[in-house]
Amino acid sequence: EKLRVDASDNYDPQKASANFPKPWQGGDWTLRDITNYMTTSSFTLLKHAAYNREAWLKRFYTVGKEAVRPRKVNELYGYKIKIDDNFPRLKDIFERAGVQYGFPKGEKQTKVNVVNYFDTPESYPSESIIVPLEQPYGNFAKTLLEKQTYPDLKDEKGNPLPPYDVTAHTLSLLMNLKVEEIKAPFKPNWVKNIRTLRSVSDCLTGLGNKVGLYKSHIASMDEGWTRWAFNICTENEPVFNKDVRDDNFELKNPPKVILQKNLGKKYFYKTIIFPDQSPNQILNGYPKGAMPDEYTGGIGAEGVANLRKFVEAGGTLVFLNRASNFAIEQFNLPVKDVTRGLNRKDFYIPGSILRTELDTAHPIAKGMPKESIAWFEDSPAFEIQTDPLALANNFKIIARYPSNPKDILLSGWALGAERLAGKAALVEFTVGKGKIVLFGFRPQYRGQSLATFPLLFNSIAN
Repeated sequence: EKLRVDASDNYDPQKASANFPKPWQGGDWTLRDITNYMTTSSFTLLKHAAYNREAWLKRFYTVGKEAVRPRKVNELYGYKIKIDDNFPRLKDIFERAGVQYGFPKGEKQTKVNVVNYFDTPESYPSESIIVPLEQPYGNFAKTLLEKQTYPDLKDEKGNPLPPYDVTAHTLSLLMNLKVEEIKAPFKPNWVKNIRTLRSVSDCLTGLGNKVGLYKSHIASMDEGWTRWAFNICTENEPVFNKDVRDDNFELKNPPKVILQKNLGKKYFYKTIIFPDQSPNQILNGYPKGAMPDEYTGGIGAEGVANLRKFVEAGGTLVFLNRASNFAIEQFNLPVKDVTRGLNRKDFYIPGSILRTELDTAHPIAKGMPKESIAWFEDSPAFEIQTDPLALANNFKIIARYPSNPKDILLSGWALGAERLAGKAALVEFTVGKGKIVLFGFRPQYRGQSLATFPLLFNSIAN
């Protein structure tokens, strides 16, 4: 009776189910039971491998033989990938995984400048690469490049079954790479792995404009990914709950170049980013007694007041994914999250890639295509609640979902996608002299979504 029932796990540990066939019947359970459980399963696996070693080796050989066999008529032969700014990151993934690729003959040489991170150009013998599927890791490459169509899985009560992780991982979409299927035989011009030297530049925000990155004492995985994205330029500093409560937005370690020119002068953040985190965790943090006192509490009401002063004085606050609802609630923004409170039977998008339409005339969308993506996972979608004409000078919709529900999903699973049709995915509000930017998605998702990195970087430079 002490077994915890967690609705998010989608099963009851006290009842038998398809994925949990033998519930524990009760009794004493000690450390010895735990170690016995682990050693029994480990030795059973080793014994099985020893008794069936010939079968395992034959099957492994069969799998390898199937991977490298010539493709049949009407089968997919491979992929052609156009080389552009984001290609070197995919190339690194391929080379680490052992994926072989070549270059088509007859195409002219191209040079790529990796403008988002590095300033050293990379040269390639053609404008595209060829990835054949008849190779040991061909299916791995296919998995990375193809669009996922996740099945509509539901339990006996009609509730959608959550995936182990997410439902989409199409790198061609996440990295904004043009990929074409090859359905005819070909022979690529094989080359050895290309190794290039890259020099880190003072990119993104400039020497005098470090970014403040909110860091709650409740760990946020998205905070780590955001920090990783900016560590390429080492231009971010943590902003803790106490800093916000104490109205302390001064740079902790101003760049040495600036200090040498202006000894004694104070420098302050121009932008503070709030990564994906629930509004309650940001506002209240850990409750008293759950942790040592210095780690309890969030930014509190006084922190909200200080953030309002910060933005009204000309600062920029950027909120990612669920953190956007914190901004809506605490700053009384005239916008509604249309996904809030929806039943999971009616709306469920557990990590999918959606299509967005951008206003490329806005500075945040500068350099972006008319259409892009959004990584949607526990994400909000915005609807302006006040007369848009009255707010014309106070808000801008920078990205929205297509009005046709059939055009929204690009890869993964989207139950109830029609509720997003025409809704905003990225909004900017003017508050005093500053700006509040709401991302209804994670533009820096796991360091993979290079397609939307520019939106995040532009929101800082804007």
